[in-house]
Amino acid sequence: MALLAGNLKSKLVLATVGLTLAMTPVMAQAKGGHGPRVAFEELDADGNGSLTEAEIKAHGDARFTTADANGDGTLSRAELEAQAKAKSEERMERHLNKMIEKLDADKDGSLSKEELADAGEKRKGKRFSRMDKDGNGEISKEEFNEMGKKRRGGHKKDH
Repeated sequence: MALLAGNLKSKLVLATVGLTLAMTPVMAQAKGGHGPRVAFEELDADGNGSLTEAEIKAHGDARFTTADANGDGTLSRAELEAQAKAKSEERMERHLNKMIEKLDADKDGSLSKEELADAGEKRKGKRFSRMDKDGNGEISKEEFNEMGKKRRGGHKKDH
């Protein structure tokens, strides 16, 4: 009986991990989060414009199988780290491609010192004007602290 209970517990844990792997991108996208994203069309396996529990489970199972590099049915710390690293590298690749696309004025596929300086000047001017709430050309301590509070998500910290 204890062996059966242990086996059931293992299956429940695996099912929970699989569902979590499947739903994390869906929930992150729904909340506007920055987690891994998956296209609706990727989840909608039958292409009917709606998602079933089975489609979400199948996607989670596929993600689990991909992460389970040695095929033993469990995700080791090393496998979880490898998956997290791969996702991080994918996000970085998308970010860098977007950055180059946006800032590469001469469209040569790389950013020159001048292109970066131009982008920095544009951004700096906007940042300064956002901080200079009263528009007097100077940033007071209160304006500075207010911007810091916004960057920390509303948590006030005196400087």
